[in-house]
Amino acid sequence: MAKTQKTWSLKEIDQARGDNKGTAFLAFKQLKDSFDEGRDFHYLSAAEDGAEIEKLRSADRIYATTVNAILLTENGYSAVVDYLDG
Repeated sequence: MAKTQKTWSLKEIDQARGDNKGTAFLAFKQLKDSFDEGRDFHYLSAAEDGAEIEKLRSADRIYATTVNAILLTENGYSAVVDYLDG
């Protein structure tokens, strides 16, 4: 994942929109088949990316109960927000 690339966590989207926990995740699940990993989102696995996930948790960017994290790129963020606004 490009470190300079702006990303949004599902928690950040929920909070920015004032939505309930899990709203952005449900939208992501609906759109996932049309997304390309690396272009629209980055998947962080607890087994492989544990240190990065802990950094996100410490920065309060993800929910405390998050095991594997999803970070949306600009493309993915726009698609999720458009879907939720739909």
